[in-house]
Amino acid sequence: MGHVGDIVPYYLRQIGDIDLFNGQTVGLSIVHAGLSLVTCLVLLALASLTIRARPERPENRFMFVLLVAEAYRVMVAWYNIYPFEGSPEFIEFVQYFRIGWYICGLTCIMMYVCTVSFYPIKGLEFMTKPIIKNNLWWAIPSIATIVFTSLILLSPNGTVDVIGGAYHVYCAEGTVSQPAEIISSRGSPDLVGVCEDYAPYVYMVPGNSTAGQLLLVLPVFSATFAMVFMRKSWKSLAKDPETENQAIEARSLFIGFAGKAIIKGAMTIGIISMVIIFGDWNLADVGTVKQEYGEQALTLYVFILYGFLFSILLTGMLEGFMFTYGILKNEILGIDETLRKTFSTAIFATMGGVSLLIASELMEDFLGGGGLIGAVIVGLPLIVLRKPIFAAINSFSTVLMPEAFTKAELSYIEAYEIAMEDKIITDEERKFLKLSAKTLGLDQDRIDYIESWYDSNLEDEEE
Repeated sequence: MGHVGDIVPYYLRQIGDIDLFNGQTVGLSIVHAGLSLVTCLVLLALASLTIRARPERPENRFMFVLLVAEAYRVMVAWYNIYPFEGSPEFIEFVQYFRIGWYICGLTCIMMYVCTVSFYPIKGLEFMTKPIIKNNLWWAIPSIATIVFTSLILLSPNGTVDVIGGAYHVYCAEGTVSQPAEIISSRGSPDLVGVCEDYAPYVYMVPGNSTAGQLLLVLPVFSATFAMVFMRKSWKSLAKDPETENQAIEARSLFIGFAGKAIIKGAMTIGIISMVIIFGDWNLADVGTVKQEYGEQALTLYVFILYGFLFSILLTGMLEGFMFTYGILKNEILGIDETLRKTFSTAIFATMGGVSLLIASELMEDFLGGGGLIGAVIVGLPLIVLRKPIFAAINSFSTVLMPEAFTKAELSYIEAYEIAMEDKIITDEERKFLKLSAKTLGLDQDRIDYIESWYDSNLEDEEE
């Protein structure tokens, strides 16, 4: 680590020097890359659960591929997680990764719309034909791969024409205001950068392209179409008691797509506005926006850019939880409760981290050296009020992912509630409950889970 010093002090220094108002964002890129790795691992774990539950079912295969593609996509800036030393070989490796990222992006765009194969709507019934829905899980990624491979092979400058170039930027210690050392991928346009006063540091700059701009906008439109389709399917399926479970699944997908369309849509509008104002954008522009447009423009630029990058993680995580809940709620005992708790914990941790960062930056900007004050202002209320805050988040998670009980299970819950009026189950009441469970076709594992769930909720209400 001779080029930036010891790794731990480097991380601490860059994260501690984050200043959104002055464009010091190397530390924020490190934080984003770390969170993207966590999000990727969560999505891969959810994908594994999905395929292991019913590996022979086409909808599970479809959702597995979609979650794996989303996991790949959230790692859009993985290379900022560590200050890699630059080399032509490393840059080319990054380019190969970016090709895969674009393929996964196109895969997701097509798969969003194709969810109607499993949750049909009027006018698109042909999508439910077995020859279509049984092969979507492998056909869509294959089409995306063929499209980008063909574009690269047919373009004069190959990869650079299709996805843009890639750059490794390095500023050594003592090189403030001097030109940065930049290694470019083959065929990339020249890039000029000046070292800032928080050197030494390393970061990567992905180039832009027409395909990149399209993949920026198309997921929002694709998710919007999917959102509308899933809402129609949800309402249609809910009318028939025989398709109640499918209706719940369609509702879960609707919420996941709605989150993508709204959150990512808002950030995409910001990015489009930024392109109109500043032209083509990348991380290297952070150093020039302040000089050309002033400090306020730089602050706006940084907030929009990183808001968009973090929205990829947020919407990817929301999709992962909602899609997994929809597919597995009736397949794995207690999966809905596990997903709710994990989702609530992730929201609480994210809210705390973002609030801490913003408060620290505001105090640092207005008081100078006051970042610790901001940490205290946010940290103490989070510690003192963590139970009511977490309870509110849990309530929100329950609205998104309600308990997945069938009508038979709801009937058993009603019987158990009557028996638990005095909070004691007598022998006669237990015999009645066993008879009810046998009549309703419930096994002992499910009975134990339902009673445990009811008792837990009863304890929470008493607290």
